[in-house]
Amino acid sequence: MKIYFKHSTRCPISAGAKIEVDSFLRHNEASGEFAFDYEMVDVISNRARSIALAEHLGIEHESPQIIITDVNDRVVWHASHRAVTEEGIKGVLAQNS
Repeated sequence: MKIYFKHSTRCPISAGAKIEVDSFLRHNEASGEFAFDYEMVDVISNRARSIALAEHLGIEHESPQIIITDVNDRVVWHASHRAVTEEGIKGVLAQNS
């Protein structure tokens, strides 16, 4: 599994989503419950990567946005804005692990 998190340093909604993602990462590091690769993409400083990722995965760009893919890099879930939550991430990983 891979988790991509698209984050804008200029957006307060993105700041809230980052808090959720960081909390998930911190709790998962302590528990070791889920195995995954993680990439945060700063959509301001790395716009080219953000666009390439959207095209590669076939997901319309949004920010903030979380995208979870399976081992074959197929999207199993994505969410944006206030739908990016620690519980949402945990639930998707639990269903797809």
